[in-house]
Amino acid sequence: MTENDKQERIIAAAYKVLAERGYDEASTKEIARAAGVAQGLIGYYFSSKDLLFAEVFRRESERYCESLPFVRRHGEQPLDLGSLKSALSVPKSRAEDNPSWIKLRYELFALGLRNPAVSDSIKDTLASKRAHLTELIETVSKLPEEQSRALAPILLSVFDGLALQRLCDKEFDYDGAYDTLAAMIHAYLQTLQK
Repeated sequence: MTENDKQERIIAAAYKVLAERGYDEASTKEIARAAGVAQGLIGYYFSSKDLLFAEVFRRESERYCESLPFVRRHGEQPLDLGSLKSALSVPKSRAEDNPSWIKLRYELFALGLRNPAVSDSIKDTLASKRAHLTELIETVSKLPEEQSRALAPILLSVFDGLALQRLCDKEFDYDGAYDTLAAMIHAYLQTLQK
């Protein structure tokens, strides 16, 4: 097994253990066992448990961004409500299909707020997600970069907030909230096109 393979196994095991047990209950001993490596190897690659968890956050955020479709627009037709709902189905499905990731995400946000060694990593990961969303918004909506860049953090916070509400409240009308979000974005885009 190569050094890279070992590191990848540790990161994958950390994600699994974090998702199952949460930040407070996850231990490097359990992660090492799940990865099939010696516990000391975790310290070799990551100087602290928190930095390992920040790397998990960064990697999962990259995978998430890669899963967002880049819908190519044909011509200059206005973006219809159905296309918007389709584009929003990817972030919407994340909380439906993988609620453990949403829980883990919030635990890692809290970690970044209380641990200065991790906060830069969390900040960089969020900046990367905003940049990816900016590019996606430009592609889908044909908005200029400046407007797309302003809309990206708003959408990111809405996606995270709706996912949290779905995670905490099984009665929450998640579908209705996303339908309303699509209608709001559609109305906003129409006002810009006038």
